[in-house]
Amino acid sequence: MNYQNRLSIFKFTFIVMAIAALASCKKDDDSTTTPTTKLKIGLVSAEVGFGDLGYNDLALAGLNQAGTDLGVTTESYDCNDSNDIKLGINYFVQNNFDVIFCLSYGAKYSLLQAAQANPTKKFILLDDTISNPPANVKCFVYQVDQASFLCGFLGAYWAEKKDPANPVSSWVGGIQIPAIEQFKTGYLSGITYYNSTYSRNVIANGNYTNSFSDTVAGANIASGLITGGADVVFPFAGESGLGALSATKAAGKWAIGVDVDQYISAPNVSSILISSCLKKINVTIYNETKKFRDNGWNNSGNFITGLSTEDVGYAPFHDYETQIADSIKNEMITIKGGLINGSIVTGW
Repeated sequence: MNYQNRLSIFKFTFIVMAIAALASCKKDDDSTTTPTTKLKIGLVSAEVGFGDLGYNDLALAGLNQAGTDLGVTTESYDCNDSNDIKLGINYFVQNNFDVIFCLSYGAKYSLLQAAQANPTKKFILLDDTISNPPANVKCFVYQVDQASFLCGFLGAYWAEKKDPANPVSSWVGGIQIPAIEQFKTGYLSGITYYNSTYSRNVIANGNYTNSFSDTVAGANIASGLITGGADVVFPFAGESGLGALSATKAAGKWAIGVDVDQYISAPNVSSILISSCLKKINVTIYNETKKFRDNGWNNSGNFITGLSTEDVGYAPFHDYETQIADSIKNEMITIKGGLINGSIVTGW
């Protein structure tokens, strides 16, 4: 079975499990509303769009949950490129949406232009910042390097457990942008911390797909890393990462998921996932929608979230719960405390 077919199976399974109601067209109304509700919340996907079993789908799940629980009208706009993002923002402005959520670096400049031109509309950018944002803009960034540090520590442990003679813990990145470098920096620092703590020499290496949608590139890079000795692969590359996970499973190795708990969202590769590195953008979307519904708009600006606010973290160990030593689990709890209080730093 080729990697594209595997990706199709992943997507089908994700829909069946109803992790999130995936958008299938440009203007996809995922709304739950009451006759008296006028609050309208829009979500513009990042490039690649919905169906990635990770970042975009996690955002959509948060939007849908807000619609279900909070009695607001919600709608999503599926994007394949930067022009779609601009069209999506304009669509929500023209249709008089109250709050417009956008994702990642690709939306930054289009969002800023729209916010400046439409001061009565409210905009929330997740995963990037704007210098001196206008009063109708909030930006949220996530200290995901803290979470990937913990996953690097775990990946180093697992690589040594499975291959004590030549342990290798690898990564597969998407496009080389700050958000991807943040994952990488934390992961490599976590491996270094493991080596220092236990006087080990787990090797760390990796490469970029230069795409968030090329599953074949993700598979090829992962296969090359595994051929070179990788025992654990951590992809943070959007849909490209699904190819990496598929190739890792085919090779009989292990992996760490990203953004969402991919043990749940991508069950076809759940058997190889020792954990996932979480970035809880769904929680931000839900909470900010609730705040706006209850109290209106306040406190524009740039906001940093991380382990201390429980907006990043690592997923349960699932099938590997009994195989990971209690000493490692306890050390990860200690490391988490050190990352929060600043006694341990990620290098980011």
